[in-house]
Amino acid sequence: MSHGRDTRDHNLSFYDVLQVSRTATLEEIRRSYQTLALQFHPDKRKANDPEGSSEYADRFIRIDEAWKTLRDERLRRIYDAELMQRSEEYFVNEILTEADFVFDTESSVFFHTCRCGGYYILPEEVPSGEPIYVSCDECSLIVQVNATQTSRG
Repeated sequence: MSHGRDTRDHNLSFYDVLQVSRTATLEEIRRSYQTLALQFHPDKRKANDPEGSSEYADRFIRIDEAWKTLRDERLRRIYDAELMQRSEEYFVNEILTEADFVFDTESSVFFHTCRCGGYYILPEEVPSGEPIYVSCDECSLIVQVNATQTSRG
Protein backbone atom coordinates (compact mmCIF):
# COMPACT_ATOMS: atom_id res chain seq x y z
CA MET A 1 0.00 0.00 0.00
CA SER A 2 3.01 2.22 0.19
CA HIS A 3 3.64 4.52 -2.72
CA GLY A 4 7.42 4.45 -2.39
CA ARG A 5 7.89 7.90 -0.90
CA ASP A 6 11.36 8.56 0.40
CA THR A 7 10.47 9.82 3.85
CA ARG A 8 12.16 9.33 7.17
CA ASP A 9 9.25 7.23 8.43
CA HIS A 10 8.79 5.22 5.22
CA ASN A 11 9.59 1.94 6.98
CA LEU A 12 7.20 2.61 9.86
CA SER A 13 3.87 0.87 9.89
CA PHE A 14 0.76 3.00 9.54
CA TYR A 15 0.15 2.35 13.24
CA ASP A 16 3.58 3.77 14.07
CA VAL A 17 3.01 6.74 11.75
CA LEU A 18 -0.24 7.55 13.59
CA GLN A 19 1.36 6.72 16.96
CA VAL A 20 -1.30 4.17 17.95
CA SER A 21 -1.23 0.48 18.84
CA ARG A 22 -2.31 -2.20 16.38
CA THR A 23 -5.35 -2.81 18.56
CA ALA A 24 -6.41 0.86 18.58
CA THR A 25 -10.07 1.63 18.08
CA LEU A 26 -11.25 3.73 15.16
CA GLU A 27 -11.86 6.62 17.59
CA GLU A 28 -8.28 6.41 18.93
CA ILE A 29 -6.92 6.36 15.38
CA ARG A 30 -9.10 9.34 14.40
CA ARG A 31 -7.97 11.43 17.38
CA SER A 32 -4.31 10.71 16.70
CA TYR A 33 -4.73 11.48 13.01
CA GLN A 34 -6.37 14.84 13.76
CA THR A 35 -3.61 15.81 16.18
CA LEU A 36 -0.81 14.81 13.78
CA ALA A 37 -2.54 16.33 10.75
CA LEU A 38 -2.73 19.68 12.51
CA GLN A 39 0.90 19.39 13.59
CA PHE A 40 2.34 18.42 10.19
CA HIS A 41 -0.04 20.00 7.67
CA PRO A 42 2.12 21.84 5.10
CA ASP A 43 0.02 25.03 5.32
CA LYS A 44 0.68 25.21 9.07
CA ARG A 45 4.43 24.72 8.62
CA LYS A 46 5.20 27.16 5.78
CA ALA A 47 4.94 30.24 7.97
CA ASN A 48 6.91 28.73 10.86
CA ASP A 49 9.61 26.81 8.97
CA PRO A 50 9.80 27.45 5.22
CA GLU A 51 12.93 25.30 4.79
CA GLY A 52 11.42 22.25 6.51
CA SER A 53 8.04 22.48 4.77
CA SER A 54 8.95 19.80 2.21
CA GLU A 55 9.79 17.30 4.95
CA TYR A 56 6.56 18.14 6.74
CA ALA A 57 4.59 17.79 3.51
CA ASP A 58 6.02 14.29 3.00
CA ARG A 59 5.24 13.38 6.58
CA PHE A 60 1.70 14.72 6.26
CA ILE A 61 1.15 12.67 3.10
CA ARG A 62 2.22 9.53 4.98
CA ILE A 63 -0.07 10.43 7.93
CA ASP A 64 -2.97 10.96 5.53
CA GLU A 65 -2.24 7.68 3.74
CA ALA A 66 -2.21 5.83 7.08
CA TRP A 67 -5.53 7.40 8.11
CA LYS A 68 -7.24 6.56 4.81
CA THR A 69 -6.18 2.92 5.17
CA LEU A 70 -6.82 2.36 8.88
CA ARG A 71 -10.22 4.11 8.97
CA ASP A 72 -11.66 1.65 6.43
CA GLU A 73 -12.37 -1.73 8.04
CA ARG A 74 -11.73 -3.73 4.86
CA LEU A 75 -8.52 -1.87 3.96
CA ARG A 76 -7.31 -2.21 7.55
CA ARG A 77 -7.80 -6.02 7.48
CA ILE A 78 -5.88 -6.23 4.22
CA TYR A 79 -3.14 -3.97 5.57
CA ASP A 80 -2.87 -6.00 8.79
CA ALA A 81 -2.47 -9.20 6.78
CA GLU A 82 0.19 -7.60 4.56
CA LEU A 83 1.97 -6.20 7.60
CA MET A 84 2.11 -9.61 9.24
CA GLN A 85 3.42 -11.25 6.09
CA ARG A 86 6.13 -8.60 5.69
CA SER A 87 7.27 -9.00 9.26
CA GLU A 88 7.30 -12.80 8.99
CA GLU A 89 6.14 -12.79 12.58
CA TYR A 90 2.96 -14.61 13.26
CA PHE A 91 1.24 -13.55 16.39
CA VAL A 92 -1.82 -15.04 17.94
CA ASN A 93 -4.83 -12.92 17.07
CA GLU A 94 -7.12 -14.44 19.69
CA ILE A 95 -7.10 -17.18 22.31
CA LEU A 96 -10.09 -19.50 22.11
CA THR A 97 -11.24 -22.80 23.56
CA GLU A 98 -12.82 -25.68 21.72
CA ALA A 99 -16.15 -24.53 23.18
CA ASP A 100 -15.88 -21.35 21.05
CA PHE A 101 -16.19 -23.44 17.88
CA VAL A 102 -19.49 -24.38 16.27
CA PHE A 103 -20.12 -27.77 14.69
CA ASP A 104 -21.28 -27.66 11.08
CA THR A 105 -23.30 -30.81 10.46
CA GLU A 106 -23.19 -30.36 6.69
CA SER A 107 -19.39 -30.49 6.45
CA SER A 108 -18.78 -32.26 9.80
CA VAL A 109 -16.22 -29.73 11.04
CA PHE A 110 -15.90 -27.39 14.00
CA PHE A 111 -15.39 -23.78 12.90
CA HIS A 112 -15.06 -20.27 14.31
CA THR A 113 -15.57 -17.14 12.19
CA CYS A 114 -12.55 -14.89 11.69
CA ARG A 115 -12.84 -11.11 11.73
CA CYS A 116 -12.13 -11.14 7.97
CA GLY A 117 -15.18 -13.32 7.36
CA GLY A 118 -13.14 -16.49 6.79
CA TYR A 119 -13.09 -19.49 9.11
CA TYR A 120 -10.80 -21.17 11.59
CA ILE A 121 -11.41 -24.90 11.20
CA LEU A 122 -10.33 -27.30 13.91
CA PRO A 123 -8.40 -30.35 12.71
CA GLU A 124 -10.09 -33.69 13.30
CA GLU A 125 -7.38 -34.83 15.72
CA VAL A 126 -6.69 -32.34 18.49
CA PRO A 127 -3.98 -33.28 21.01
CA SER A 128 -5.54 -33.46 24.45
CA GLY A 129 -4.39 -30.82 26.92
CA GLU A 130 -2.08 -29.07 24.43
CA PRO A 131 -2.91 -25.73 22.83
CA ILE A 132 -3.02 -25.78 19.04
CA TYR A 133 -2.66 -22.97 16.53
CA VAL A 134 -5.17 -22.65 13.73
CA SER A 135 -4.90 -20.23 10.82
CA CYS A 136 -7.81 -18.60 9.03
CA ASP A 137 -8.71 -20.10 5.66
CA GLU A 138 -9.00 -16.60 4.13
CA CYS A 139 -6.32 -14.44 5.75
CA SER A 140 -3.10 -14.92 7.70
CA LEU A 141 -4.52 -14.47 11.21
CA ILE A 142 -3.90 -17.23 13.73
CA VAL A 143 -5.77 -18.25 16.87
CA GLN A 144 -4.57 -20.32 19.78
CA VAL A 145 -7.09 -22.97 20.78
CA ASN A 146 -6.82 -24.25 24.31
CA ALA A 147 -8.27 -27.67 24.99
CA THR A 148 -11.41 -27.83 27.09
CA GLN A 149 -12.13 -30.41 29.77
CA THR A 150 -14.98 -32.01 27.82
CA SER A 151 -14.50 -33.92 24.62
CA ARG A 152 -16.04 -32.91 21.29
CA GLY A 153 -18.89 -34.75 19.78
